[in-house]
Amino acid sequence: PLAVKVQAGAIFSILDHYLRRTDAQERVIGTLLGTRSDSGEIDVRSSFAVLHSETAEQVAVDMEYHQTMYELHHKVNPKEVIVGWYA
Repeated sequence: PLAVKVQAGAIFSILDHYLRRTDAQERVIGTLLGTRSDSGEIDVRSSFAVLHSETAEQVAVDMEYHQTMYELHHKVNPKEVIVGWYA
């Protein structure tokens, strides 16, 4: 992409997710949603947290939860697609 814009709502959602994590969690993982233009510009408009578990050897993401959340979000914002992830 030539440019990436991140809207304030997405940043606040990520920050809120991080601040609400449990003391046992070292990281948070989530999905970035937005639009991609024909010229390659990405506009990150929103995000949602993804449930996961981790050990010293691996990180396991709850893909069923992720799919359900994306489908619900897509019903409300049909133009937004997955443009990335955060951790």
